[in-house]
Amino acid sequence: MYLKHAEKGQSQMEYALLISLIAVSAISGLYLFAPDFKGIAEKLFSLENVTATDQSENAATPAQEMENKPTSLIGSTAKDFMSRIRAHYDKNGKWPRSWGEHRFSDIGLNFDDWKKSVNGIYWNPNGDKIGLGNKNGDNLQVYVEDLNGNTLHLYDGWNIWCVATTEICYYHTVAPGNEVDINTIKVVETNKH
Repeated sequence: MYLKHAEKGQSQMEYALLISLIAVSAISGLYLFAPDFKGIAEKLFSLENVTATDQSENAATPAQEMENKPTSLIGSTAKDFMSRIRAHYDKNGKWPRSWGEHRFSDIGLNFDDWKKSVNGIYWNPNGDKIGLGNKNGDNLQVYVEDLNGNTLHLYDGWNIWCVATTEICYYHTVAPGNEVDINTIKVVETNKH
C-alpha cells in the first residue's frame, strides 16, 4: 500500500514536469517562429502586466524595471503610452484625463510607478499626447535628433510631445518642423548637482 501511494505521487510529479517542459517548448517555439508573438511576449513580460503577485515588497514595478534598461527603450515605451491612449479613446469615445493620478490610471498604469523619473525622463500623459520631460535642476540632460539627423538639446523643464493619433513626436511644441525621431533620445548624466 505504501508503495502504490509513492508511485502515484511520483507519476503526478512526472506529469507536472512533462507539462512544464511542453509549455516552455511551446512558448520558445512561438517566440522563435512567430514574429508577432515576440512583441506580445515582450509586452507581457515587461511593462504591460504587473500582477498582484508581482507587487510584493521586493518585486520591481514596470517603471523600476525600465530604470535598468538602456535609453533605447524610451521610444518603445512612448509608443506603448500612445497605444494605451488610443485604446482608451476607442473604448470610451474620449481621451484619458490629463490631471493627477487619472492621467495614468485611465491608461492602465499605476501613478506611483511613474511619478518620478523613469530612465531620466518624466512621463506626462496629457489627453491625446504623452510628454517626455526633462526636469529643472537635476544632473541629467536629454538629447534627441530631428528628422534631418540634427541633435537637439531638450532644455530643463521642456518636453518632447508625442501625439497618439499620429505617433509623431515633436521637440518642445507640437508644430510642423519640430518633428523628432523618438528612437534617438539619449539621457546624459552631467556633473551638475
